[in-house]
Amino acid sequence: MKNRAKMTTAMTLAGLIAGALSISLPLYAQESTAGQEMHDSGVSANAAAGAAADSVKHAYHATKNQVGDAALTTKVKTALIADDLTRKYTIHVESDHGTVTLDGIVDSPATAERAQTLAANIHGVETVRNHLTWPMSAR
Repeated sequence: MKNRAKMTTAMTLAGLIAGALSISLPLYAQESTAGQEMHDSGVSANAAAGAAADSVKHAYHATKNQVGDAALTTKVKTALIADDLTRKYTIHVESDHGTVTLDGIVDSPATAERAQTLAANIHGVETVRNHLTWPMSAR
């Protein structure tokens, strides 16, 4: 009886295997609808990855620019404080990609010009916007 059960089991398995082998399956997953959907989602995943990479690059460069602007502002403020003529005035300094803006009130056009010259001589400063003002009596 045991031999018969083994023989039946073996025959059943052989039939299942033969049946499975006779089914015509696509040779490559790319030929099936599921394969095409996988490919399409891969393309959109690649596009998303590219967009994410661009976003990271943008964030990096924006941060780098902000750090550079802050360093430039600090250098200009340091030069203004170190100078005997400009140190006694509150001169606001802003930097944006090499353009430095000076704002505040000084005593004369000569002091405003001195502040502009100090700022212009700082490495990295491309343009100085001098918005400094002085009292009318100093003109």
